[in-house]
Amino acid sequence: MQKKYETAILFDPELPEERRKEFIAKLAGVIASYQGEILKQDDWGNRKLAYQIGKKVNAYYTFLLYTGSHGVVEEVERNIKIFDGIMRHLTSRIDVEVKRKAAAPAPAAGEAPPASEGQPQAGETPPAAPAG
Repeated sequence: MQKKYETAILFDPELPEERRKEFIAKLAGVIASYQGEILKQDDWGNRKLAYQIGKKVNAYYTFLLYTGSHGVVEEVERNIKIFDGIMRHLTSRIDVEVKRKAAAPAPAAGEAPPASEGQPQAGETPPAAPAG
């Protein structure tokens, strides 16, 4: 079972688009060499940073969601560290699948529907309103 990872990369905003694309293609090759694949690439474009990094106030944000066997993250990050156009990066392992909430089961005949959060159950007294 291969694990899923997400790497956020903040490229220098002055880096030409062709160099960014070449580097992402290189990372795709590295990931493929570890029996993985890029599941999704999300380019956010130039965004304002929360704080300056090396006298820069903007960065080009790219997020990669990928799979791979043992060692893929170390090799991806090694390549990121030796590429001079990257200001910051962060890799996270994706453990959980996002699933929609299941609808609550309908109450059986004769049962009261479940109370919403914050509403009193049958037989309880409602909380007093705050004095103000």
